[in-house]
Amino acid sequence: NKNNILNLGVVILGLFIAFQIYKGIEEQMNSLVQQKDNELKKNEAAEEIAGLEKKIDGYKKVFVKKDLGAVINTMSAIAKKCAVKVVSIKPDGEEARADYIKLSFSITISAPDYHALGNFVSQIESYQDVFLVDEVKISSAISAWAAEGADKELKINLKISTISYL
Repeated sequence: NKNNILNLGVVILGLFIAFQIYKGIEEQMNSLVQQKDNELKKNEAAEEIAGLEKKIDGYKKVFVKKDLGAVINTMSAIAKKCAVKVVSIKPDGEEARADYIKLSFSITISAPDYHALGNFVSQIESYQDVFLVDEVKISSAISAWAAEGADKELKINLKISTISYL
């Protein structure tokens, strides 16, 4: 009888110790599973950041520092294509921001009609480099009720900006 009770006590003690070990290992497993999930979320965030960095690098190539002469030549070429005469182009200054520089130009053009003006503005804003038309001032050389034989071209002052990434 004593042996049976002692054996039963040893078995119960062994089961208790095994249960405590199992409980500790189960907590460690749950902790490791949770840590693994956190690491997977971090990896997803890191991959997303890497993708965004690639996009930023692509935009940096678009927003490179532009040469003044090249910008003026581009505007002149677009004007020629749109049947608009460039009267004057002059730099209007740089506006430095935290991550980019906004370079503005005042351009005076002469257009035969509003269609040519609209075509010019459309070509400027859809050009492969980034150009923004910030301001447009239109004046007619003569009034609409003036003589038929007079020159009816429109005189337009535009403020056009381009952006360069730092």
